[in-house]
Amino acid sequence: MNEQKSPVIAVVTALANGYTEKELLRGLISENKEHGYKTAVLSNIYNMSQVNEEMLCEQRIYDLACSEQISGIILFCESFVESSVRQRIAAVLKGTKVPMIGVGARIEEFEDLDMTLLNTSEEDDIYELTSHLIEVHSFTDIVMLTGMEGAEPSVNRAEGYFLALRDHGIEPDESKVYYGDFWLNSGEVLAGRFLSGELPMPQAVVCANDMMAYGMLRCFSENGIRVPDDITVVSYEYSDMRLYYSPPLTSLKRDHVSLGRAAAQRMQCILEGRELPEFIPPRGRFVFGRSCSCKEDRQQSLAELREAELRRNYSDLGLFSTMEQKLTLCRDMESFIGIIGEHHWMVRNNSSIYLCLYSDWYDPGREESEVMIIRRVPDYSSSAATETFPDDLGCFFGMDSDAAVCYFSPLFSGSRYFGHMALMYHGADSYDDVYRHWLKSVSVGLEFLRLKNDINYLLDCQNVSEYRDTLTGMNNEKGIERAYQAVNVQDSMKLYFVRLRTDLFPEQFSEEAMRRKTQAVLGAAAAVRKFCGNNGISGRMKDGTFVCLVQSAVTPQMTAELLSSLLIQEKEYMELMGMNSFVCCAEECGGRAFIELAESTGERLETEYRMIASRRRNRYYSEMLRLRNMIYSSPEITFSPDSVNIPAGSTELFRRNYKECFGITFHQDCIAARIARAEYQLVATSVSISEISEKCGYTDHKYFQRQFAGITGIPPLKYRSIMKM
Repeated sequence: MNEQKSPVIAVVTALANGYTEKELLRGLISENKEHGYKTAVLSNIYNMSQVNEEMLCEQRIYDLACSEQISGIILFCESFVESSVRQRIAAVLKGTKVPMIGVGARIEEFEDLDMTLLNTSEEDDIYELTSHLIEVHSFTDIVMLTGMEGAEPSVNRAEGYFLALRDHGIEPDESKVYYGDFWLNSGEVLAGRFLSGELPMPQAVVCANDMMAYGMLRCFSENGIRVPDDITVVSYEYSDMRLYYSPPLTSLKRDHVSLGRAAAQRMQCILEGRELPEFIPPRGRFVFGRSCSCKEDRQQSLAELREAELRRNYSDLGLFSTMEQKLTLCRDMESFIGIIGEHHWMVRNNSSIYLCLYSDWYDPGREESEVMIIRRVPDYSSSAATETFPDDLGCFFGMDSDAAVCYFSPLFSGSRYFGHMALMYHGADSYDDVYRHWLKSVSVGLEFLRLKNDINYLLDCQNVSEYRDTLTGMNNEKGIERAYQAVNVQDSMKLYFVRLRTDLFPEQFSEEAMRRKTQAVLGAAAAVRKFCGNNGISGRMKDGTFVCLVQSAVTPQMTAELLSSLLIQEKEYMELMGMNSFVCCAEECGGRAFIELAESTGERLETEYRMIASRRRNRYYSEMLRLRNMIYSSPEITFSPDSVNIPAGSTELFRRNYKECFGITFHQDCIAARIARAEYQLVATSVSISEISEKCGYTDHKYFQRQFAGITGIPPLKYRSIMKM
């Protein structure tokens, strides 16, 4: 094996593709590369904001910080959201014996670490931002919205505001400093107080970060307040989300690139025994939008639009990629690596990708091997596999000597840690959210491959008796009836008989129609399995309907709606059959006989089928159904009668026909499509609430939570806790 010759500086961070983290890394990697150092970045994938037992395993990626091949560690302190994760990382870093530098604000969980802390001067930057309002715009009535009261960043930023006022002969008034939480709702709340007359409208507001300013801009625009004509709003930090709010925000951008360079320079001096340079916090620079009357930086705005377009294009490619589906069908590692190789194009601009798995990753009883197998993607020939130690970080720079940085990300499923993926770049580059999704797909595929090769698991699943449905592998009608008789209902839970009927309007018989129907049945079966999870019982009746026996504390209607939502997100089924091709219902068993439940739910499904069949008589039904399929396949897109090709001629006629076709208004259906995706994401994934809101087309995750709770009757987190099967 090749060995690395250059010293390696490790960066410990969360979500290495976050905007701030990418800026820091750009400066840090560039500085390291210019002086012959390599950079190893250790990052998680999800960075949960709340404790989630299923996600704790990903934090094991930070154990690589103990590698003897690391010469120094740079910690991005503010990137980690959840306290227990910070505590775990602090415990790992305490066991290292290399010099350490922290970047960012002081964080309680990291205070005991022996490290120098570097940061930009929040006080100086806010001073400059406030001075701009006084000197350029001649404002004297300026208020400030800062973060949590008592928090170090909040205090520092407020001090910069006070100092600027004093230096310009304006007596500071502490009552004009308002506290928030650095999130959108803080800006909305303060703007609301101005609008209601509770507080007098000032000439200008200095927001301590962009997110609070975005909330304020949105509230003002929705209530007819013209920014900057009626009030000026400026902010601090700068994020790459300005194009989603109106008007584009004027912000003082923190110089994280220079801060990253300064951290790398200081670490190099420590390692080389040179005198440490004086640290002068890098000053920020203005990025002008239209929220103050200064001339907008059009080149910056256009660059943001181009970057957003590129992200969207790659996101769409990743969303509709068949990689995950293909991976679940693999039977051996060679084909698995081959499929990853076919889809390595989804990872932008990389120079090398390496799949790194413990040699016994597939063994359910393993204690964890001391050997790791490394395979380059897409060079997946068996001869290319290399054995090394799990914490051998330097070998990657030996295999790709021109690489400047290597990102290490965890591969895991539940509590099972498979290894990690190593992603390399020749320049100061980083990955995007598509890569994070790509990693998730690889982990899911590995778990499927492991289960297929776990003989105990296969024996548990195998039942070639008279109780199995041949096509789906589920219970048949006799098998589900036998399972029903053996169910033990847990305390405080109710047992529901959930029935799903698909293929309501079959195509004319043909070989192709039979193939499509078979694929649709398998797609529906996949949704049913997700719905039942580990604790439910599922089967397929003689008439082709599916039955689920699930225990739940919610209503039958919510239970049936969840199965419908899961089926709607089953891409293969929806592409073949679409909306209005299925009906679903649920009833509480209540000790009734199986045959009684089957007859009762069958009658209900028939009634719903007849209602749908009657609505198909509308002359515009086919056109309306195509539109409805679009809405449910892409609920993140904002549809309106003005933005679609209205088939019925006029907006009013369109709305009336839409409701006649589906029994719901167009606007309500657009919301229902988003809620259906949200229900799927909450139950079938472990992504954060804010990520789910974005996937469902919401720009404000607080508003998403309110709307979700208003429709389902349960807040998203509680829904996830109650409904997860």
